[in-house]
Amino acid sequence: MPNQACGQSTATNDVWTLQACINHAFEHNLTIRRVQLGALQADAVKENAIGAFLPNLNGSASHGYNFGQTIDPFTNQFATSRIRSNSFGLSTGLTLFNGFTNHLNLRRAELGLEAAQVNIEVTQNDIALTIAAAYLNVLFQEELVRASELNRDATQRQVDRVELLVAAGSAAEADLLDVQAQLASDAANIVATQNSLTLARLNLVQLLQLPTNDVKNFAIARPTNDDLLGGVLPQSPAAAVAHALSGFPQIRQSQLALEDARIAASLAGARRMPRVFMNYSMGTGYSGARRTAVGDPELVDVDLGTIQIGDTLSLDLVAQQEVFMNYETVAFRDQVSDNRNSSVFFSLTLPVFNNFSVRTAMKQAEINVRQQELALEQTRLTLQSSVEQAWTDAKAALTTLEAQQAAFNAASLAMNNAEKRYEAGAISALDYADARNRNDASTINLLRAKFDYAFKQKILDFYSGQPLTFR
Repeated sequence: MPNQACGQSTATNDVWTLQACINHAFEHNLTIRRVQLGALQADAVKENAIGAFLPNLNGSASHGYNFGQTIDPFTNQFATSRIRSNSFGLSTGLTLFNGFTNHLNLRRAELGLEAAQVNIEVTQNDIALTIAAAYLNVLFQEELVRASELNRDATQRQVDRVELLVAAGSAAEADLLDVQAQLASDAANIVATQNSLTLARLNLVQLLQLPTNDVKNFAIARPTNDDLLGGVLPQSPAAAVAHALSGFPQIRQSQLALEDARIAASLAGARRMPRVFMNYSMGTGYSGARRTAVGDPELVDVDLGTIQIGDTLSLDLVAQQEVFMNYETVAFRDQVSDNRNSSVFFSLTLPVFNNFSVRTAMKQAEINVRQQELALEQTRLTLQSSVEQAWTDAKAALTTLEAQQAAFNAASLAMNNAEKRYEAGAISALDYADARNRNDASTINLLRAKFDYAFKQKILDFYSGQPLTFR
């Protein structure tokens, strides 16, 4: 279904057209805005799926002190005094193969984004139909107010005429009371229709999320009778059905759900595949226990032991060795440079048996695919039925409109005749009031049939791909 939002999104000169109402709702309706946020979330999911193809990268650092005996990790010697140590590391990992899970997740995220955008269209279509119904109801209530005012004016003319006749003695005062009662009834009817109009306007204003403190000043554009009733109905709903089945977002929604289910089934099967990962790390560190000699060495006698010669003679062996007497801690920069190390690991995970969880997941995914296939077919049937019902309703509404138009014409002729006869004194006020009531009923029935047909025709136009607007 093409987007309904075209043209200006605000009213012109404070008079709201149907298109302006729909455009305004598309921009400000909270339901639509919430669904649009869902599309932003789907876009974030897609970005995350893209990131799964990239390696991760993490850094680490530590700073600490050791008390008591321990083996220094950098000198590999025992240390008993307080030793300060630092370590720094950088590691990265990359999935080399995981049964194409990343590719499937990316495709699924792309489908999710498209589904979110289609969901916006579905919501906009629903809002557009609701706005159109409320808009036509305001037009209908305005017509009822006008009809009530015309009746009141006609009765006022009769009151003025009978007052003159009573003053001249040509009519009884009872006749004046009858027409005055009718005038009071007409005034009450005007109040009732105006209240209904106010409620209809309030409903439309609330749908548009406009301030409700000045509903009475809210005005909508009045289409001409030709624009309201549109053109000739098609001979069959075939064209509308074909367009709806090929272009409506509900169909695309179900198609995307089916494709997503198929990808989910592939993901379930991917759990049987082996997985290969690579990890690389590098690091360095500093230890306060690492020391180096400074200065010149000194010659020190080292006792090598005693050699026994015979029973009474022994010989002491002594050697000289250079020994450094002064030591200092190796500089931080030098240790960081000297203690660098790195490693690369490859790991393989091969699923063998997982308590039937993989097999169960695959069966469930296959069942979900079949469910989505049936859901798609059900969506097609439901949409086709809705279009055919809309065409049947529009055709029936047109027949009703034609019948009510004929009834209105007959009632109007009868009313004109009754008015002339009443003014000539040929019928009583009761007969005149009866003719008025029949005329009023035919007027209301005609208006109701007129706007019922207009709305049902717009629904059929909507299914045919035409915008919800009046030219």
